[in-house]
Amino acid sequence: MSILGIIFSYSERENLRELTRMRTIGSLPMAGKFRIIDFPLSNFVNDGIYDVAVIARENYHSLMDHLGSGKEWDLMRKRGGLRVLTPYGKSESGRNGLYRGSIEALSNNMHSFRRSLADTVILVETSILHSMDFNHLAETHIESNADITAVYTRQLNGYPTVPMGVAILRFNEENRLYDLSINKDDMSRQDVCWSTGVYVINKSLLESLVADAMAYGKYDFNEDIVHRLAGNLNIQGYEYKGHLLEVSSVAGYMKANMNFLNPVFREKAFQKPIYTKSKDSVPARYFTGCQVKNSIISDGCRIEGTVENSIISRNVIIGKDAVVKNSIIMQNTEIMRGVHLNHVILDKDVIVRENRQLSGHVTYPVVVEKASII
Repeated sequence: MSILGIIFSYSERENLRELTRMRTIGSLPMAGKFRIIDFPLSNFVNDGIYDVAVIARENYHSLMDHLGSGKEWDLMRKRGGLRVLTPYGKSESGRNGLYRGSIEALSNNMHSFRRSLADTVILVETSILHSMDFNHLAETHIESNADITAVYTRQLNGYPTVPMGVAILRFNEENRLYDLSINKDDMSRQDVCWSTGVYVINKSLLESLVADAMAYGKYDFNEDIVHRLAGNLNIQGYEYKGHLLEVSSVAGYMKANMNFLNPVFREKAFQKPIYTKSKDSVPARYFTGCQVKNSIISDGCRIEGTVENSIISRNVIIGKDAVVKNSIIMQNTEIMRGVHLNHVILDKDVIVRENRQLSGHVTYPVVVEKASII
């Protein structure tokens, strides 16, 4: 059995405000030195799947710079390897050449997928992160004789409700999908089967279903294939019981990062290695009088103030008497003397001048856009 992994580096339902104005969700920093795209890529590689395509849509320049040739993930290969597929394959692909939905994204890149020797495809989205056994998933798919296998979870994993915009899946007693709906309410019931955005399907069937949907002007994989054809196709469920992170909102992104400060969660998340683009940075420097508590400090940082319960990316300067709590600070940011930050997300290349104060809330963090001066 050979597998082709397809990762959607963007999300139709994300609401990350300023964080994705200049980048796609896949290139957002996570846990200091990683990017979101590193997690699904590493998941495939750790399971011995070395034929992976990443579908981009808009604002994908930083993503392509990060992925490069795929060498860091051992995906620079003569056969298979990493393919980054941009959204301008055909002039008829919608306004400004952008995909109108996941089906059109697959359709416009089907010529690339056909070159793969794989017979099974695993589709993954980047707004939900997990560590899944893709080989067991694919074996279960084949053994069940399913047309499509839809991966779901019942675990809220610390989230108060089922995330807005995700697909709610309903299965009968034979574990066959009979309905799909998009969550539009604050659902907190533990028994709800909500989609992780992972699907397994035979490559030839995927090609046929995508061509059929395009012929009828259908563009969304969940609504126009899974939901519309649930009565005709054998769509089986596969329950995922491991840890997951939902990052489609600013609050969810903040919470996902903060989870890495928990040593128990961190041990689970890094049971298998997470690969990323390497940087040649000097170690972080801690000056006399600084205080650091329960935080992740990346290479190249200079810490003179106080940091608590925060994620600090590379080459960040935190000045004397500055206090950073419950915050995410992205790379090349400078926080000057006397600054106080609490529940704040600072994007790259931000400068916060002396004695400024910014405070948000755990459910609504303050977000400062890239290259801003406060």
